[in-house]
Amino acid sequence: MGYILKDTNALISTKLTDLGRQKMSQGRFNISYFQVGDSEVCYDCISGANLNTGFVLEPNYPAWNNQTGEKNRSHVKYPIFYEVSGTTTWGIPFDSSYVDDIFNSAAPRGFFNGLTGTSLSFSAQSTSAYTINPNYEALFSNVSSGTSIVLDRDEINPQANDVVTAGMFMAIYFNNDSTTAITGNYPVLFYKVLNITGDASTAPTLTVEVDRDIPDFTAYSTSGRVFFFPSGMTGLYDSYTPEPYWNTDVFNFESECDIAESDVKIWNMNIPWTESVAGTFSTQQKGYTEYGSTGYCGTKEYLGYNSLSGQTFQTSATTSITDTYYYNSLGDKVDLLPKDQKSIAIIHYTNQSIDNFYGEKFATQPYDSLSPYATGQAARIRVSIPTVMWHKTTGTTQMGLNLFVDPTGFTSQNLFQENYVTSSKNDNTYPGLRYYHLWDTFPNSNGKPNRVGKVFPDLQIFTIDDDELIAAMSYKSNRNWTLPAPKLGLVVPNTFNNTGSNTRGILSGSNESLFITYRFDNSGETQSLHCNYYSKITGQSEDCGPESNDVTIRFGNEFPYMHHTPTSNLSGFVANNLIVLAQRVSGGTRPDPTLWKEISVYPQISATTVGGYVTVSGLTATTLQVTNDMYTGGTTYNLNNYINIPDANSTTGMTFGEEYFFYGNVDTDIQATIYVMNYLVNLGQNEFFTSSNPTWNASISNPYVTEVGLYDSDKNLMILSKIQSPQLRQGVQQYSIKFDF
Repeated sequence: MGYILKDTNALISTKLTDLGRQKMSQGRFNISYFQVGDSEVCYDCISGANLNTGFVLEPNYPAWNNQTGEKNRSHVKYPIFYEVSGTTTWGIPFDSSYVDDIFNSAAPRGFFNGLTGTSLSFSAQSTSAYTINPNYEALFSNVSSGTSIVLDRDEINPQANDVVTAGMFMAIYFNNDSTTAITGNYPVLFYKVLNITGDASTAPTLTVEVDRDIPDFTAYSTSGRVFFFPSGMTGLYDSYTPEPYWNTDVFNFESECDIAESDVKIWNMNIPWTESVAGTFSTQQKGYTEYGSTGYCGTKEYLGYNSLSGQTFQTSATTSITDTYYYNSLGDKVDLLPKDQKSIAIIHYTNQSIDNFYGEKFATQPYDSLSPYATGQAARIRVSIPTVMWHKTTGTTQMGLNLFVDPTGFTSQNLFQENYVTSSKNDNTYPGLRYYHLWDTFPNSNGKPNRVGKVFPDLQIFTIDDDELIAAMSYKSNRNWTLPAPKLGLVVPNTFNNTGSNTRGILSGSNESLFITYRFDNSGETQSLHCNYYSKITGQSEDCGPESNDVTIRFGNEFPYMHHTPTSNLSGFVANNLIVLAQRVSGGTRPDPTLWKEISVYPQISATTVGGYVTVSGLTATTLQVTNDMYTGGTTYNLNNYINIPDANSTTGMTFGEEYFFYGNVDTDIQATIYVMNYLVNLGQNEFFTSSNPTWNASISNPYVTEVGLYDSDKNLMILSKIQSPQLRQGVQQYSIKFDF
């Protein structure tokens, strides 16, 4: 404790006393009385004209405490009497407490530079704060199928040049050897390093063995930049043990700053699964209970993405059982029930830093056209995923996606709405957990953009719940492009496309349903995860028409990154086969990951292919049909035939859910709600003019106030305030004693 500096702006310095803190912890804190005093004035020491120049000690926590052997009740030493006769020193304060919100902008954090507004122009960070080693490139002449790849040294940042070890992650930008001005669209794939041959800090070449087959890109003449990332947060992005704020060495003389040394520059991402991926077999490969990020399944349940009966969703004065949906490629809205949500991506900021970079919550003030994008407005919240090729993209083929709570240009759609996950088990929590939807910037036929996730501002987390965006963000999916959901229909057998001869359709009656997804084969290049949307159609009852039906599949024009021939510079993706994955179920059950059937529908589009490659026009102009004969003749789908999946007992390799960092950027403003306990101490025209200070007498001057104490109903000092300089008591005066919570 020291003296109150006279060059500070605050007139009154306030502290909660030790006993006040104790009473607060016991729930017995109250304010009933006040005293004013002149305890730090010596009236007969200096002339009256200079009394206001005296120094006043800062208020202190132990001004009033009850600790055994350490009792201290020294304030207020010299109270000023309420009346001239000097019999009482107590006054009654007036409660004028209020709530105040303050806003600030958090520093942008993530792996990229150059992202502003809705721009998709960006550069990848290559410093040692973000990468273990960025100093290698992949020459496509070396990129052939197999699990090993030879990298050539191409030093761009000597400061980030650490040794690469097994267990780390490797990202390859296939077709951009620069870290700046990344343009175009091409695969950006993540691998887990299984083995290293060569010293990454010096070797001219490096042989890296990874968890699955590398694509065969030997037909291309370009090269790609390679980044190595650590296997976990600690060691590069975060520390093992946070520095305690009371440590004697918290001040850094080189940087001339104190505690805020551990600024974790990236956000975390975890993808918990509660259902095994289609085409995997628990007897052969790891099931979802052994995927990475299983510890986050509880969060999935808490946020309403798992069980159906645990919550309802309060949205715009309506109540529903789900508030998660997407649009298929023909513009139809598809609701996704919590029980059908296979996985979510949780984007969070978790580290051991003692600094609170994001305050109490994200700022979500509504847009104000008179002060557009002012600090605190929700329109400033942005999640950027620069390396994804989003199938809803229109007007550009530059990869990248910006997501907003309140996207620009959609004011008429009224997208910025406060919603709640409301517990169905505890009425006391009504209305529930607050959230807002997360939108892209590409309108559908109804004028609305695509909803892909949610923002929980009070939890300070984002969720991505769009199945395909989750797939593109997954390290294991082997693709960074997304695929659209088709529209399904029913048709009477043998009446369409001249396909099939069996009068029994694939669906017979309303108790049977068919789940449909699909995959593009690209033999010789990139084999990747099937479409992660599972579309569903149910058969019809006899009252509604024929009980037996085949299923039709239609695609809209949502393949902006698909090419019908390989390009000279690797761009987007190509396919030379279209495989429908189907599973028939009864009674509304979920599909079994082991019972999907592969059905090639390539013959139905072969007339529209170019050089054996599937064309967008061929997909959009053809109505595909799946018959019972095709289904019964289909082969069992095994994802391991396309992507190497670790064996059930394997301790190496990479499976789903092993993501730990969000390969993107987060921008947001932050908000703190200040609950201001404000008591007004009013001194009337003829009140508090007689001091108990032994150096004072009425002939010298009016008293000079140096402190104000607020007391509880038992007259225990709860709050002590000190005046910056002794202040002459005159006329009607008011002291506003504030304490923030």
